[in-house]
Amino acid sequence: MSGDISAKDVAKRQPAKLAAMEAHFHTEAAAPLILGGVPDEEAKEVKYAIKLPGMLSFMVHSNFETPVNGLDKIPEQDHPPVAITHYAFQVMVGLGMLLLLISVCYFIAIWKKRHWMQQNWFLRAFVLATPMGFIAVEAGWTVTEVGRQPWIINGVMRTVDAVTPMPGIAYSFYIFTAVYISLSLIVTFLLYRQIRMVGKLYDVSPSA
Repeated sequence: MSGDISAKDVAKRQPAKLAAMEAHFHTEAAAPLILGGVPDEEAKEVKYAIKLPGMLSFMVHSNFETPVNGLDKIPEQDHPPVAITHYAFQVMVGLGMLLLLISVCYFIAIWKKRHWMQQNWFLRAFVLATPMGFIAVEAGWTVTEVGRQPWIINGVMRTVDAVTPMPGIAYSFYIFTAVYISLSLIVTFLLYRQIRMVGKLYDVSPSA
């Protein structure tokens, strides 16, 4: 439900972002939903993708035949970086689906398959799920921030016009980067220690 609402909102307010997310270069009816693929921004096509006919039209307009505007309807100087936005979107959705699958497996386990709780494959799935949420969130922010380029306020102000001219601003960027890297290392260490403690409890380890 959240994804459906978001797709309709992005299509209305930021059509360029939606087109970049789906690597949707050409306006067409029964627009396909693209899974995976490698966008070629020069040739305006997506290679090696799985296409689900009409699904993008349905997500955006609740109709399988309604056309969805592509990047060809948007001035080229207003195109966001397609490849980064598309890959980040695919990572976000893919990891979200995996986390949903793990959640469903957990509910099945507590409902009818209690013995799964002691199975190594089940516990390993939750170990692997630990970083997935973080990665999915970062991928989502990448879609949000890269997908709205070149605008900082869509249709009102470009990012290049919003950059502060204050001298020395780069140093604050370096400081914040160092802080976040330090926090990332600390969180990674704490999570690894916690996983090892759980592994010992259930006689399974991350390297098992």
